[in-house]
Amino acid sequence: MDYLTECNGKMDKSIESLKDSLGTLRAGRVSPALLDRVMVNCYDSNMPLKHVASVVVLAATDLQVKPFDPSTVKEIIGGINKADLGCNVVVNGGTIILKFPAPSEDRRQELIKQARKYAEDGKVALRNIRKDYNNKVKKDETLSEDMQHDTLDEIQKSTDEHTVTADKLLTAKINDIETI
Repeated sequence: MDYLTECNGKMDKSIESLKDSLGTLRAGRVSPALLDRVMVNCYDSNMPLKHVASVVVLAATDLQVKPFDPSTVKEIIGGINKADLGCNVVVNGGTIILKFPAPSEDRRQELIKQARKYAEDGKVALRNIRKDYNNKVKKDETLSEDMQHDTLDEIQKSTDEHTVTADKLLTAKINDIETI
């Protein structure tokens, strides 16, 4: 069994998850990813907004949400309001326009705190993966002592590399948030 390949795969997924989480935080420019966590209660079930509407960037601070079924506009607005995105909702016929004000200094600090929390959660996940694979390697009696030691070293190097990547993602996001 190749522990290192498995471990790297899981760590890569953890970094992807961190990228997705950081993508939901709004910096200077809006993106459709801001609405990834918006859930809409329609057709007797709770579903992601992207399953019931298309989202397009109109301007640096505006998003357009166009429902696939115009009868779901009220439910979509309810989901957006429930998500507490801090935007103004304007209904224009069958489309919904979301106007995001420029974040205040307090809001920027909140976003930076949230970004740091996401990054720390990602690093904790990386350390947990490292711990799991270290335990697997130590319990594997088919590996010689040297092989175990080498594999543990490689797992640590991989953890360090992925941690540096998480730090770089965080730094880039903080710079993005601080830029007006």
